[in-house]
Amino acid sequence: MRNSFTAAGAACLFSLLMQVVPVQAEPLPGVILSKPLKTTTRTTGYPSIGAPVAYSDLIVVYARRYGVPVNLAHAVIRVESNFNANARGSAGEIGLMQIKPATARMMGYTGSTKGLYDPETNIKYGMKYLAMAHDLGGGTTCGTILKYNAGHAATRMNPVSKRYCGKVRDLLDLL
Repeated sequence: MRNSFTAAGAACLFSLLMQVVPVQAEPLPGVILSKPLKTTTRTTGYPSIGAPVAYSDLIVVYARRYGVPVNLAHAVIRVESNFNANARGSAGEIGLMQIKPATARMMGYTGSTKGLYDPETNIKYGMKYLAMAHDLGGGTTCGTILKYNAGHAATRMNPVSKRYCGKVRDLLDLL
């Protein structure tokens, strides 16, 4: 008999494990690695994936509603804001998904800029944009990240999008 978890349950469990189990930065004695281990901290650019439970439920709801893989949605939010609902980017990006007000309006949002700090609102409109990026990117991780990060019209990976895709892939590998 196979054990199964819901995506929200798995994300919650992973979040709890990340709080209890330390991240190993050095190999165990006698272990030979083909490549160096990466620490999974915000300062090195490889953050852990665990989401606060309240956000995880919203992420699952809107990812499923718009057809975005739940693990990809969690990884994008971790890279974008580290699950900080009050995050503000240097180019005017707001909240958990770092969505710009103009982009949210393009997705149907009619509220104020301040309203995008609300986690559910931010996830709803950010996830709509991510879903379009996922479709336009052919369903691939890096194609999706390119379209989400550089805009739906982007056709070539730039250095920022390459780094972003690498971070998302690293997070997806943790799951």
